[in-house]
Amino acid sequence: MKATIAMVALMALVLSLAVRAETSPDEAKQIYDQMCAGCHGFKGDGGEGHRGGFSPHIGTLANKAYMASVPDEYLAMIIKKGGAAMGKIATMPAWEHKFNDEQVNALVKHIRSFAPAEH
Repeated sequence: MKATIAMVALMALVLSLAVRAETSPDEAKQIYDQMCAGCHGFKGDGGEGHRGGFSPHIGTLANKAYMASVPDEYLAMIIKKGGAAMGKIATMPAWEHKFNDEQVNALVKHIRSFAPAEH
């Protein structure tokens, strides 16, 4: 009986941690606005939010043709490995030690909102 109660408690703990692991769209936007908008702009177009100065001016995240040509996995790898590792601009940092897979996937979804696919 004690083992059953302990097992149920353990399963409840694991499920609550799994639910907490998901990154909400609002959290993804907050991460993007804080960590990415300085170069990409708040709308992915290199505009508003871009810090200027030494920050590169990058607008490809809002380009529908470009975004339609790259799969989510590619975007996730750029976020994780950084620009230099993926043949992109070297100033794009690698975020694999900062963000977990859930956060990266949520960031990809947020980035996709800048240039939604046409159906």
